[in-house]
Amino acid sequence: ILSETDQAERSHGFIPNVFVDVTDYLDKKIEIMKTYKSEIDASPFPRNEDAIRGLAAYRGATAHYKYSEAFYLVRSRVDSF
Repeated sequence: ILSETDQAERSHGFIPNVFVDVTDYLDKKIEIMKTYKSEIDASPFPRNEDAIRGLAAYRGATAHYKYSEAFYLVRSRVDSF
């Protein structure tokens, strides 16, 4: 979701390296976001329903999913094989 992290300087910008398929959950996510009245609003507010869907579609296209969320993995742990 668009947030203050998107306002960072380009040299410190967000470059994701992990993508999670959220296709089956995006509608529920938007429904839940709507319960937080101060966090979602009509366009041109950056966190609006169209922007959330648009970013998820963009991230999805990057990772070959319909909708995706992107993360930057700093550390990974494998407990067993």
